[in-house]
Amino acid sequence: MRLKIKFNLALLVLALVPLLSIFFAQALMERMLETQKESVLTTARALSLAYADRPEIFTSDAVTPFAPDATSRIEITPLSGQPEIDGRIDDWESYMVQSVPLEYGFGSPSDRSVSARYRVGSYGKAIYLAIEVEARSSYKRFPEQEISEFEKNLNDDAVDQILLSTVDVDGQFRQFQIKPHNSGQLSAYVLDRNGLLLRDEAGNVVREWDIRGEVRARTGGYDLEIKMYRSAVGPALGLGVMNVAWMLGQPKVEVIRSCESLADPLRLQAVFEPSSREVQNVIKQLARSEESRIWVVDTERRIIAHAENLKSVDLNTEDQDLINVNRSSGNLIEGFVLFVAPIVRPLLNLWIDPGTYQFPELPSGTWQKKNPEIDVALNGKAVAQLVREPNEEGGGVISAAYPVEVGDAVVGAVFVQETTNKILAMRYQTLELLIAFMLVVLLSYALIQGALVRSVSKRLDDLSDQTKNAFDKDGKIVGRIIPHESRDEIGVLSRSLSSISIRLKDYTQYLENLSRRLSHELNTPIAVVRSSLELLSKTASKEQSQVYMERAAGGIRRLDNLVKRMSEASALEASLTSEELEVIDLCALVTVSVEEYQAAYGDHQFKVVFAESPLRVKVSPEAFRQMLDKLIENANEFSEPGSSIDIVLSLIGSEVMLQVTNQGPLIPVENQAQIFDSMVSDRRHTTQSSEQGHLGLGLYIVRLVAQFHGGKVSVRNRPDQDGVTFEVTIPHQI
Repeated sequence: MRLKIKFNLALLVLALVPLLSIFFAQALMERMLETQKESVLTTARALSLAYADRPEIFTSDAVTPFAPDATSRIEITPLSGQPEIDGRIDDWESYMVQSVPLEYGFGSPSDRSVSARYRVGSYGKAIYLAIEVEARSSYKRFPEQEISEFEKNLNDDAVDQILLSTVDVDGQFRQFQIKPHNSGQLSAYVLDRNGLLLRDEAGNVVREWDIRGEVRARTGGYDLEIKMYRSAVGPALGLGVMNVAWMLGQPKVEVIRSCESLADPLRLQAVFEPSSREVQNVIKQLARSEESRIWVVDTERRIIAHAENLKSVDLNTEDQDLINVNRSSGNLIEGFVLFVAPIVRPLLNLWIDPGTYQFPELPSGTWQKKNPEIDVALNGKAVAQLVREPNEEGGGVISAAYPVEVGDAVVGAVFVQETTNKILAMRYQTLELLIAFMLVVLLSYALIQGALVRSVSKRLDDLSDQTKNAFDKDGKIVGRIIPHESRDEIGVLSRSLSSISIRLKDYTQYLENLSRRLSHELNTPIAVVRSSLELLSKTASKEQSQVYMERAAGGIRRLDNLVKRMSEASALEASLTSEELEVIDLCALVTVSVEEYQAAYGDHQFKVVFAESPLRVKVSPEAFRQMLDKLIENANEFSEPGSSIDIVLSLIGSEVMLQVTNQGPLIPVENQAQIFDSMVSDRRHTTQSSEQGHLGLGLYIVRLVAQFHGGKVSVRNRPDQDGVTFEVTIPHQI
């Protein structure tokens, strides 16, 4: 058995059970989440259908109740038209908006020097205020001065003014001081948390340009109108009027308010829309569970109604039915889980924080401008998805939104959320059981792996020692690596190293003999050239000099031929790496080549036999033709003139065999294995001229080309002992 299989089996013991369990737990949780999403979306759809029959609640500019049961509130009445901000409030009578007195102040109303009533309405995206002030002394205007001079005197509070405190739609507590210009216009200035004017880095007071208005004096007091964008007014609002009465040249300041305190956001008045109570009753009846939240919003993303029924799940609480194993069941596995729970639970708590699965708080303010589910619903599409809160480590909620449609128009949306606490608790229980199993599996795996590691280490150490001992200090191979008979990777490695050591030994011997072979091949032509030159220098005969020069030229040609053959082998090795293979008919290639050979080697007869035709192979035509050239050249050199050279093509199983046979001297059996090596040549029986140099590279090229095409080469003597046959086999291309 292979070593890889052994390790894989060991890994399966570790991974199979927990992987399957994790897959099952994850698949179960995902399916339960899908079911819960469908259920939440169904609730949103039911509420949408209920509110579709009450379109009037979406057409008003109602603002969500900040505290529906509060006794102190400001009602915002939708206006039938847009008021003109000119300080005249007589047009408010047509809007039928009830005026409310400012009741809070020092002393009783009869003892105060000022009284006021206010009205609040909405139209479009703006909120309007109309305030009537009755004062025993008329309000003080600033003298005719430039606005810059006016702003320098802002710290002087000796002027009638309006105080405004709000909790805006983003939940921010903001305070403003509204003062008149000499022209009758009102300007709003931002106050800090201490009630002082807020200034920028340059020391200038900060104005609120989104609040503007007009004031108009009259007998006994003055009237004013204020317009502000709806975003400035969220769930709470408070108004105040500061009256300055001058007595003996000194100002006497008196403030009346609509609420207990303008400096405390929790003591402001709740912004209230009269129809919200009825809307709340509908939504509360359809709240699904103790872990849900429902919002109803209009097209401006204002919350018209909401219901909250939330609780959290503590995953470490021992009496939670969702996560406790039944102690009385007697099940062995459950008993084991209880046994290891003190160990498992702290480990699990490092991954899952048991105290973070709580529903997010209700967002501050009444606008949900950045809620993606509500955005989708207001575009006329339903959506349900799992939302993971950024401050939680794994908890989340299911959010669903459904459009409220009246006819073809979308007038609002219903947004429903539910926690995933129950599903998360079930996952906690499953993972707790899973970790208990993993502890056992890990222990088993450690024992198995330890035994395998010891066995592998011992065998690798033995192989390493054999490899070191096979070489002496000079790097010469002096020993042999004994191949291991095992069929795993270490056995394969030992056999490969043994084979490499044998080949290295043979190659070392080849290199040792290389210098002798080169010396033998090169010395003869060099000696011919040297002797010819020496004799040429000593002779005066023109005819004899010509003989010596021709002899020297022959030696040079032989040297040149040797260099060319060595270059040819090197170039072929380099070019084979970039050769492109083609599927060709080998019979056609051989036929064309034989015609050329017959013309080149006219003193030989070529016989061609195709056992089957066509024979398709995937080769480089040029490289294969070069290989065939070397085989024919070799046959020509080692055969007598007039003899025949036979070429046979046949299909042997899945391989095509090329055989080239020539009559001539035999090759000793002991040399047949090395005949295709570089620098191996036996030319004792060749008919080639002595001027032709040889390094034994022709058959080496034959082997290179055959191996490049995935084939092999061999040579054998003919059975009749009258010549040799060279065989090349390459894969057949079907």
